[in-house]
Amino acid sequence: MTTNTYPLVSIVTPAYNQAEYLAETIESVLAQDYPNLEYIVLDDGSTDHTREVLKKYDGKLRWESHKNMGQARTLNEGWRKANGVYIGYLSSDDILYPGAVSRLVDILQSNSSVACVFPDADLIDIQSRVIKNNVCRPFDLTELIVRQECYIGPGALFRHSVFDVVGGWRPELKLAPDREFWIRVASQGRIEMSPDVLAGYRLHPQSISYKDVAEEVGREYLLVLDEYYSSTEVPPEMAARRDEAYGYANLLLARNNFRAGRLKRGLQLYKQACNLHPALRSGEVKIKILRNIFSKPLRTLFSAARSLMSK
Repeated sequence: MTTNTYPLVSIVTPAYNQAEYLAETIESVLAQDYPNLEYIVLDDGSTDHTREVLKKYDGKLRWESHKNMGQARTLNEGWRKANGVYIGYLSSDDILYPGAVSRLVDILQSNSSVACVFPDADLIDIQSRVIKNNVCRPFDLTELIVRQECYIGPGALFRHSVFDVVGGWRPELKLAPDREFWIRVASQGRIEMSPDVLAGYRLHPQSISYKDVAEEVGREYLLVLDEYYSSTEVPPEMAARRDEAYGYANLLLARNNFRAGRLKRGLQLYKQACNLHPALRSGEVKIKILRNIFSKPLRTLFSAARSLMSK
């Protein structure tokens, strides 16, 4: 078959101190049935046995080690090294399911207006057991800007030409570099979701999803909004929902403070969110806050209990 049939795909994995999951991540990529795949793994100065894991794959992928410079810079370096027509990334603790790359390339090849495609995914635990099915949803720029919701999970692929125009992740962002990146990608074409479950998104105590987020880091959501609304190209329908967007951003900050046990500050931010968007005072929103606060810790306990019972 020709390279037009199978254009080169480059997947980048930035790895930092997650050696216990890395081999499974690598194996999930190497097991793909897509015949024209470039895989780049960059060790971002890990202090665990990441290098020992990578040495076992000499000749099967491209890998390098460098001094620690952070996920965004490492990922951008990998994308600059990538030769693929389509490029993407896979975190060092996530996995691709069989056939993922082939299916996603089919979608990109069939419609030139699609700038990026991502699959539905499962939520998995430290032993790769499914915690929850179908955790992704179709991309909606309004949901991202106004509701602070983005459901793009592992395995996303996008056109190299899009990366050439919009650039990579912004290194100064610690919590929301991917969200800000998808806003820029969406300016270049549609972001499509495949309904097929083709990836596993791992939650574990070291992942960002479990960590307490300092408020100064969480304010990145407000910074991204500031930059978006400072543009002269904001559509009128989005401009009309500016207060609503800032209300949801403050709600997110409130939730993070509640999770970290900073109840007084969480209440202050929740009141601020409600002042900006009064609909956030509803009982439904309050129930959702409680569910978000307790759901992930409960999953951690459930996962730990399952691990103990399986031993």
